[in-house]
Amino acid sequence: MIPLIGIFLAVTLQASTVLVPGGTVTFYLHDDDLNTSHRGIDEVSTSGLLEFKLAGTSISGPSKIVETGVDSGVFVGKVSIPTTINGRDVTQGDVLVITYNDESDASGNSQTVSKSIKAKKSTTALETSQKNIRIGQTFQVRIYDPDFNLDSRAADNISLSLIEFRGANGIRTTLANSAFEAKTSTLRETGDNTNQFVVSLKMPKEIDGKRVKIGSTAQLKFTDTTSPSRTTETLKTNIKI
Repeated sequence: MIPLIGIFLAVTLQASTVLVPGGTVTFYLHDDDLNTSHRGIDEVSTSGLLEFKLAGTSISGPSKIVETGVDSGVFVGKVSIPTTINGRDVTQGDVLVITYNDESDASGNSQTVSKSIKAKKSTTALETSQKNIRIGQTFQVRIYDPDFNLDSRAADNISLSLIEFRGANGIRTTLANSAFEAKTSTLRETGDNTNQFVVSLKMPKEIDGKRVKIGSTAQLKFTDTTSPSRTTETLKTNIKI
């Protein structure tokens, strides 16, 4: 799992957040002084400009930051967060400090601006809006997973094919099956940087030629292979039809 968790660097720092060991932090630096090409997109070396420390130890950051658009004055970069530091695991509460060495502020003076972010254990959850779902009834499937939050400034997606549906009569499929009449083609993040993903579906009468049995129990299984620790996490929830 490689979630991108945004922060905003400027003369004043905004939007505190958390980081996940083994993940990636996306940061945004707003400084019009770095915007030297007003008709193009600037790229700026981070050497001497930005410093990155985790639990007091320097770590590598990006070699350059890139302007987000023509004449925006906002630059974006990404920092990969290690799973170990100083021979030990990165744990909840360890702090990443990003320091920006501003050579000239609005008054022409040099200054240093920093942003601190605490490490947090990633948690994942799978649930449905109801536990008893009738044939033809619309219901929601919800996943909370920070590691699928790939861009903190935009809503992300989780493929419906990652959720398996197991029912009676030997039914084995995924929620990507058109029988579920999904409102969207993916589980969509509910907003920028929420980590909550939702899709609305309809319980079908039949799946791949097999009748969905009324009164039976079905299982939804979400298999997540994108953990920062490179392990597979499987979440299950049961529903009554």
